[in-house]
Amino acid sequence: MYILDSNILIGHLNGDNSIKDWIKEKITTDSLSISVISKIEILSFPGLVGDNLYEAEKFAGLFREISIWGNIVSLSADLKRNSNLSLADAIILATAITQRMTLVTNDKTLIKKAKNLVEVLSI
Repeated sequence: MYILDSNILIGHLNGDNSIKDWIKEKITTDSLSISVISKIEILSFPGLVGDNLYEAEKFAGLFREISIWGNIVSLSADLKRNSNLSLADAIILATAITQRMTLVTNDKTLIKKAKNLVEVLSI
C-alpha cells in the first residue's frame, strides 16, 4: 500500500512520464492512496480552472482518500513541532506512518526526515 505525496501527483499532472508510468502500473495492482491535504494542494493551484480543474479532480478521484483524524492529528502535530516539516508534509508523513504505508515522494528533504520512520520510495 502506498500513499502519494503531493509532488508525485503534481508531477503526473505536469506530464512526468516516469511518474505516469509508475502510477499506471500500480493503480490496477496496488492500493494507492492520497491524504486529503494532497488533494487540497493539487486543487488549489492559482489559475486551475475549467477543463484543467476537471481533469485534476478526476485524477484525484482515482485514489483512496485518507482524512485527517485521531492518531494522524496527534502525530502530525508532533512531527511539525519536532521535525521542522511543513504542515502538509507532517500530515502526509503522519498518514503514512499511522496507516503503515510506503510514502512515495520526490521531496529530498522529506525523504531524509521520513526514511527512519517509514518506508520511502522515490520515482
